[in-house]
Amino acid sequence: MEAVNHPAHYNIPGRKECIDEMLDLYGLDAVLNFCVLNSYKYLYRHELKNGQEDLDKAKWYQDKGLELAKNSGKIRIAEHYGLEPQMQQLIEEMAELTQAICKHKRKNGDGQPLSDAIAARHVEENLIEELADVKLVLEQVIFLLRAESDVQKVVNQKIERTLERIGEENAGN
Repeated sequence: MEAVNHPAHYNIPGRKECIDEMLDLYGLDAVLNFCVLNSYKYLYRHELKNGQEDLDKAKWYQDKGLELAKNSGKIRIAEHYGLEPQMQQLIEEMAELTQAICKHKRKNGDGQPLSDAIAARHVEENLIEELADVKLVLEQVIFLLRAESDVQKVVNQKIERTLERIGEENAGN
């Protein structure tokens, strides 16, 4: 079982275990995604490669992902407030993002000009902050709806459809 839980090749003497260094270097979200994908990989190949050992590794990554998710501030906030309040928060954050985008466009010469007293740096910082707010709460709502894979499927379909349209547009040139 040591080959699954703490393999020697993931524990270089004098350093943290590999997954702990990954957390330090890449952050929680990236490592959560890594756990999900590694679990899938081991489940996918277990019949063709290492059988039960791969199933054990898949379970280890599932368990590690759950452990990490429980410690995620983003997930803790989402679970604390719940779906309805976070959906309301998302509406508010999207409205603030809309305003920030409009100000950014105006500051860059599109539409009624902004006062010179409003610095371009402030407009840019506000846009970044509002983007972060929407991203954070949107990810919480997706999590609370347990819709990660469904949302990703639709995102993939929309990307493919748009790339097809781009290809059609370029074919006409």
